[in-house]
Amino acid sequence: MSTALFFSLPIGMLAVVWSLYFVGCSLPVSGLRDPYSDLILGEAGTGLLAYWPLNDLLGTSKTPGQVGQARDLSGNHRIGNYTNPPAYPSGMQAIPKSKVLNPPTLARGTSIVVGDAGSSTNALPASTDFEGGVVNIPWSTESWPPLNEFTIEAWIQPKWSGSGFIWVVFSAATDTAGFALFIDDTNQWGVTFGNGMMLTTATPPTNVTIDPSSTTPTYVALTFKGGIFSLWVNPGSDTSTPPPANWTSDPASYIAADPTQLLQCFIGAGANNQPPRAQDGGTGSPLFPFQGLVQSVAVYQTALGGDEVLKHFQAGVTT
Repeated sequence: MSTALFFSLPIGMLAVVWSLYFVGCSLPVSGLRDPYSDLILGEAGTGLLAYWPLNDLLGTSKTPGQVGQARDLSGNHRIGNYTNPPAYPSGMQAIPKSKVLNPPTLARGTSIVVGDAGSSTNALPASTDFEGGVVNIPWSTESWPPLNEFTIEAWIQPKWSGSGFIWVVFSAATDTAGFALFIDDTNQWGVTFGNGMMLTTATPPTNVTIDPSSTTPTYVALTFKGGIFSLWVNPGSDTSTPPPANWTSDPASYIAADPTQLLQCFIGAGANNQPPRAQDGGTGSPLFPFQGLVQSVAVYQTALGGDEVLKHFQAGVTT
């Protein structure tokens, strides 16, 4: 046996074993994932438009600007931008009920979704800690359809105390159309929606509140279908199957935001259709910044039912 043939045999066998390893091994191409994310991404027929786990590594910036990208694991390439805007107006220029969080920052926080703690070797449990920073997602006719029917769901854990300010979780609204999901100045959930002529705020009953001092994460889902807004908050306390929504509203009219008129949608702020502020204290977006942890935000082109909402909640609170 020649020396060349002798050395070629082990190398050839190694190549065969190496190829068999990768035939049976599926590497995630859209980024590191966790068990809860796998549930959301694995459901067929839900009309998933975008899913941001918000567990990305962030850079640092001493000046306002982008500090990273929020991956969209849905495969629809609706990538968000982690952004620290210029300082929020203060003093006489302060926007009423928009808390001044200066300097605005974003950081990587601990996971608030218990369902992250699975056995996946690719798990990267984490959240994003919002302190005036935002995630803005470009909105265009090529990227987004009008949300005539939709679901927005997220996990949050506030970090403020007291009341008196508005905290936006997700917003896709112009001056006259679209919607925003927020917590109002009395720590009560609220929804703003447009009817094509103006924005109206619908306030759920006083029992649909959030305790900002609680260390227990909150799951929230807002749906719209057939003229009805429905809001679920931690849908596990009701024994009904499926659980009823905590609150429903039948507005006189709802008009989805026109993708040709909306500059961007926000996670953690509002004033979507305004150009971003270019200087400290300047006018423009974002407004009503969120303060606290946000994780696993999903947007659907369908209205999830109570049983689907309950399944997502239970998957998030169960290891």
